Amino acid sequence: MSVLLNKKEPQNYTVDGVRFFKKHLDKIRLDSMVTDTPITTSEISVFMILHLYTDEMGQIRSLTNDPSISSRKQLCISNISSEHDLTYETVKKAFDSLLERNYINEVYTSTGMHYEIVDYAKYNQINNRVTEEQSSYFRIPIALFQEKIFGPLIKHRYHKGPILLLELSQYFTVQLGTNRRNVENIEEVQGTRTMAYLKETLNTTAKRVRKFLSIISVVFSFDPIEEKVKHPSKDRTKRKRTFVQVCVDKFRFKLTGACFKANDLVEERKAFAKSKKEMDARIKNAKLPLKWREIKDIERSISRIVKTSKYLQVVSKGEKMLRYTLTQVADKLEELHKLGKLKEIKSIGAYVNKCFTNAFNDFRKEFITYTDEIDITHAYNKTYGVNPPFLLKHN
Repeated sequence: MSVLLNKKEPQNYTVDGVRFFKKHLDKIRLDSMVTDTPITTSEISVFMILHLYTDEMGQIRSLTNDPSISSRKQLCISNISSEHDLTYETVKKAFDSLLERNYINEVYTSTGMHYEIVDYAKYNQINNRVTEEQSSYFRIPIALFQEKIFGPLIKHRYHKGPILLLELSQYFTVQLGTNRRNVENIEEVQGTRTMAYLKETLNTTAKRVRKFLSIISVVFSFDPIEEKVKHPSKDRTKRKRTFVQVCVDKFRFKLTGACFKANDLVEERKAFAKSKKEMDARIKNAKLPLKWREIKDIERSISRIVKTSKYLQVVSKGEKMLRYTLTQVADKLEELHKLGKLKEIKSIGAYVNKCFTNAFNDFRKEFITYTDEIDITHAYNKTYGVNPPFLLKHN
């Protein structure tokens, strides 16, 4: 067997951020090189911000994560401008342009309208069986949005600035997944870039490069490692310089430590992401008329059942339980929708939570033996000192 097929050990750290696909970055690069109407700084910035609010299928049912915002105002563009310190006119113009450029779409259902990032669901497939192509993505650090960096970039007209931010984010994601996979100290995850590269990438002067680096320094810090001192020339007869000029030729850059997260719960996070993606796909394909808050309630129920599944891994039945419960709940929701009874349920979140509990109890009766329960209880009690609550009784 080829060594390339060997299973890799989980990486020690990941970038704490939102998923962004390489093919979207390729499209942005291409549109930035168009001579007549190139994509603008504000358009790229808003497109990046939209990834904060998308689900696993690229659907955006709310432009804010603030639960205090009413359902009527969740899709208001003003949410983006207020939360990210951008002017409403800038966001509105960029948003309309993204619709026109086919970066996002409006999707209409029987209960209303939501937005969708074009091709997000397509790229977010674990494996494309036709082409055997792996989906390629990286993570944009959450800190980029929290520190509200996009406003200054737009104000100072750094046309290529957001693209460089995406490339830097991609660099650290790749590093943590390849040659820095087993790194113990995040300070070791760093890279180098020359001033010439930064000037060419940003298409600007050294002075504006330094200004750009100061804007992003809270997230990406650049420290000079190679400097060149220029002394005034004595041979010049006109416009003589009287000062010594220090020019930076090369920088060492790194991502601030707050942007990393330890991968100690990698399997649980993967299970949740996979389960969430499956449920989102079922909701989208069945065109279930669910609101943003109802989807968040469903995600909390998924998180609960995923945490339960990890305790079943001691008898190798965790993944089977997840598939069984997800299928049962999704089938029940689709059935109610087809019968027109979904609207009669007062609280979708509470109903789905109960459905997951019932599905788990059905799975327990059919697939978990008495011996399995003893093994699960012993392992749980050894870790937490009590018996597992999910095995105490059948509901």
